[in-house]
Amino acid sequence: MPSAETIGTERLPTLTGKKSGELILIDKGEYGEQLDLLAEAIGAVARLNNRQGARNAYDRCVKAIFETGKTPAGCPKANPN
Repeated sequence: MPSAETIGTERLPTLTGKKSGELILIDKGEYGEQLDLLAEAIGAVARLNNRQGARNAYDRCVKAIFETGKTPAGCPKANPN
C-alpha cells in the first residue's frame, strides 16, 4: 500500500495579494521570464496531480480485480486490439 505522502495531491496556496506599500522596479524582460517560469511550474504541478490521480485509480482497480476477479465499474476494460 502506498504511503499517504505518495497518494496525496499538491495544492498551491491561493494568492492573498497583501500589499506592503513598497514599490520596486524590475526589468520588464526579467519579470516576463519569471511569469513564464511560474506558469510552467504551475502546469507541472497540475500534470503531476493528474498522473498521480490516474495511478491511484489504476492501483484501486488492480487491487479490486485481484480480490474479486472482476473489473469494478469505473475501471477501464482491456483494449481488444
